[in-house]
Amino acid sequence: SSGMRRYIKELKPGSFSDIAAMVALYRPGPMEQIPTFIRAKQGVAPIHYPHPILKEILEETYGVIVYQEQVIFIAQALAGYSLGQADIFRKAMGKKIPAVMKKEERNFIAGAKKNGISPELAQEVFSLIEPFAGYAFNKAHSVSYGLIAYRTAYLKANYPIEYMVALLDTYSDNMEKVRSAIAECRRLGIKVLPPDISKSHASFAIEKDDENNLAIRFGLASIKNVGFSPIEHILSGRDSEGDFKSIEDFCYRTDLRNINKKVLESLIKVGA
Repeated sequence: SSGMRRYIKELKPGSFSDIAAMVALYRPGPMEQIPTFIRAKQGVAPIHYPHPILKEILEETYGVIVYQEQVIFIAQALAGYSLGQADIFRKAMGKKIPAVMKKEERNFIAGAKKNGISPELAQEVFSLIEPFAGYAFNKAHSVSYGLIAYRTAYLKANYPIEYMVALLDTYSDNMEKVRSAIAECRRLGIKVLPPDISKSHASFAIEKDDENNLAIRFGLASIKNVGFSPIEHILSGRDSEGDFKSIEDFCYRTDLRNINKKVLESLIKVGA
């Protein structure tokens, strides 16, 4: 999305973990922490860890609680919870029920006290956890989505025309997304050639334009009312005797039992 692109440009990721964290933060709720995360990452804002143990848990996200696992590890490390108890704590906090949260707060402070941590420090840490417990994202999900984003960004940056052909083919039956992808092609300086019964394939394809530059040819399968059966007959007629010379030649060389009036009208309307 345009919002994510803007934040990524501001962040200037220095590692894969930065990308994964942004995936987790770019959602309703934690999104308001993105400016804090960016400033901390860039060294503009100081990073405060109320307790040294928190540095071990939150250092990779610059002091911001991003993942569910971080909530669990904090409860385990400071309040002495087992992993099971810590996960129950996280889920209970996420419900945002005042009575439940008050109970969890008392339990957290009591557990921290047994670990030699003052009630004041435990309260500060609890206050740090409280806003994030219900919004924190699963790290495994963030990493997997981040890896997809990283790989697709690499492909788009280094193989833009191949990437855009694959994207157009993926969404070939969704005209809204096809239009969006074509607009992105224009932004990238990639020419999209119109559908042509003598040049188009069923799918979007790479070919050279009149100036010998690589371009994308619009696929016949993305034309409304033109299904794969008529496309097979069009391609078969073209492969056997070459390009079509006229509409009469087209009608003569293809089986009109499979290419009906609707198909012909759609091909004519798009100038194919």
